[in-house]
Amino acid sequence: MGTLVISNLGRLITGHPDDVGVLGPPAAFQPPYLRYLQAQAHRTVWFARPGDVLLVPTPVDGAFLRHATALRGFTPDDLDVLVHEPGAGFAARLREAVRRRGVDRAWPYYHDRTAAALIRGLGLPVAGFAAQGGAELLNSKVMFRALAAGAGVPVAEGRVPVSRADAEGFVRTLLADGRSAVVKQDFHVGGLGNEIASPAPGLLPIGANRVETCTDEEAVARFVARQWGPDDAPGRPPIVVEHYVPDCRSVYAGYRIGERGVSLYGHGEMRMTPVINGLITPSPSAGTAEFARFLRHAERLAGAVRALGYRGQLSVDGVLTPDGDTFLTEINARSGGATHDHCILRTLVGRDDRVLVDRRRCDFPPLGPLLAELHAQGLAFDPVSRTGVVVTVHDGGTGSETGEFAVIAEDLAAAEQAEKAVEALLHERDGDATASADRGTDTGTHTDTDTDTDTATGDTA
Repeated sequence: MGTLVISNLGRLITGHPDDVGVLGPPAAFQPPYLRYLQAQAHRTVWFARPGDVLLVPTPVDGAFLRHATALRGFTPDDLDVLVHEPGAGFAARLREAVRRRGVDRAWPYYHDRTAAALIRGLGLPVAGFAAQGGAELLNSKVMFRALAAGAGVPVAEGRVPVSRADAEGFVRTLLADGRSAVVKQDFHVGGLGNEIASPAPGLLPIGANRVETCTDEEAVARFVARQWGPDDAPGRPPIVVEHYVPDCRSVYAGYRIGERGVSLYGHGEMRMTPVINGLITPSPSAGTAEFARFLRHAERLAGAVRALGYRGQLSVDGVLTPDGDTFLTEINARSGGATHDHCILRTLVGRDDRVLVDRRRCDFPPLGPLLAELHAQGLAFDPVSRTGVVVTVHDGGTGSETGEFAVIAEDLAAAEQAEKAVEALLHERDGDATASADRGTDTGTHTDTDTDTDTATGDTA
């Protein structure tokens, strides 16, 4: 039987920022970010297996679809890939694809109420907790702090302020102690909703997209006001204010939460530049005492989430501090930025002695020439050694030619060396494209500046 795989980033299944859900406020959806999110939506190609129906917000480049399926031993003809199109008989086409493929279950990227309504309308089973908005609650940073406090796991010193004055007071307290403060939006991803107030210049904002030096009360008031927004704004979302500890390593652990309990399926480290731009899995910190403590805290919190009734995949994020401490930072009851990496490791590698390093926000040439270059230089994925480069996203179908790649190697040093080789290849083609453009020649290269049983992904994060 097949699975309906739904690529719904946040509450998006149309690819338009009219209901952004977990992805942040509408103001965040400037064209470069929206294009990046639309490319991310195509990661779900790696979740689909023969006999499945894949629902995506924007068209998947045919060359990329052939690449991603061929590596796993099947073809695009073994799938139905449907682009969500409101009206024009789309619901009937989706229903027919589900019937023809014998689909008996659905796997949404994010099991929110919008996805639940879609699944229910197709006559497929819907998880009760998620159908009532439970997964949405568990993606809230405010809810995370409450759960963590109740479960007795460590989090950063902080609070959910009840007023702008409350937020300003806590930020001033931290700054007066020579510490920095981070303000987080309740719903956002990848550190993009985080901003830092520092008592002195020179702080590198790892895990945030902005740092502001605040040396007086007026500066603090301006900083908080920008994050808080108008007090009388209808439906104004809450914020979280925490002590920001610099120079930390950001880590995650992924769990399956089911009727039989909680099981760890993988972990890794986030590459912050300064917000997330890739992952390393498994975590290079695995085996250290502080990472072992992180895993204990993460499993305890996962158990608390299970006790609430949630069933599915859960990613628990945390940090390892320079002085050897550790605390948790958030949870995500959905797929996430590591889901496709774990899926690729399971389906293409199938062994524990490999390291995967992935890289995002890349400007790519068309996929055909890119794959040819990777093969010519001995960088392409080799199914015998189970090492090499996999193009994990190629968004050529939208004309943006953006994408992502992953390097699978025997150890981290080898992975980083291969990554540098890919970067050199891309820079070399960039230079060739620029030179050709100066000569009036078109090279075709574009240089625009996360269940209890086996799901569609098997292993997810």
